Amino acid sequence: MPAISVPGLSFDPDRAATADTGRAYRPDLDGLRAVAVALVMLSHARWPWVNNGGDAGVTAFFVLSGYLITNLLIGERARTGRIDVAKFYRRRIVRLAPALLGVMAFALIFGLVIGWQSQWQVGLLSCLLYISNWVQVAGWPIAPLGHTWSLAIEEQFYLVWPALLILLRGRILLVAIVAVVVASVIRVIAVGEFEYFSTITRVDAILIGCIVAMVRPTWHPSVAVIGLVALVAVALVNPDHDVAIPVAMIAATAVIVGGFAPLGYLAPIGLRAYSLYLWNWPMTILFGSIGLLAPLMTVLVAEVSFRLLEAPFLHRGPLRYRRSLVAPPSPAAPAG
Repeated sequence: MPAISVPGLSFDPDRAATADTGRAYRPDLDGLRAVAVALVMLSHARWPWVNNGGDAGVTAFFVLSGYLITNLLIGERARTGRIDVAKFYRRRIVRLAPALLGVMAFALIFGLVIGWQSQWQVGLLSCLLYISNWVQVAGWPIAPLGHTWSLAIEEQFYLVWPALLILLRGRILLVAIVAVVVASVIRVIAVGEFEYFSTITRVDAILIGCIVAMVRPTWHPSVAVIGLVALVAVALVNPDHDVAIPVAMIAATAVIVGGFAPLGYLAPIGLRAYSLYLWNWPMTILFGSIGLLAPLMTVLVAEVSFRLLEAPFLHRGPLRYRRSLVAPPSPAAPAG
């Protein structure tokens, strides 16, 4: 398969995929997840020194998701010569659905018992169909499930990304770069709910991660440290979305390609980031956004959710999973 080249970048799909085969687990990336979910939780708690944690944290999640999923897909093609799309979607459902269904059951029970001050019934259906972002673009309030907009954007993107990798191959890098530019321009022009919740305007962050997975730049670990500082800083200074989101994209990219091994100490938290994210907003609505009660309840309920609804379906290997519960990964683990 011929390589594609653009100024400063090149992508040979076969070589990139081969390079991914057998790559070691990177605990620092789970550490990045931990930082991202912490920023989101602190933002929901309205802590005065974290003003824009939601934008920074969710954007970091998007970049990391694109990077990891693209690694998985091109690695599979290197090992097997093809991408099994049906298997990919089956893995996504098994990995994501149990914990999400748990949160939806919670919303249903409390909606029937105490009543949410929103269209929570619409929220349940939109979550099930992964369209909750578009429901909110249309102006429907769906608390306590409004935060699932980010999950919807990711799954909508992954409905088309595997097919594009298969069909375009050597041209996919150029297509991804053009899509990033277009999405970013649309976000700057758009206003209101469409700008914030639309797949069209937020897909650039996921695509940045995809591009990094294909190009595989190698940067010095000091760049990762700078990126980590920038990610936290953008949550502190509370800039406009049009500033915060691009800065967070660049910062998350720097952490990924630089590789900051000490982040691995946060990996056990990062492994629980999905449950923490799912449960934080419902707990915030239930217990209030001031004080420590909502974050503490989030940690408690998320741990139960992680152990019962996520851990049985994790594909990290039983030994690695058991070790992650009792001790932080070594910072000397391969940074990729």
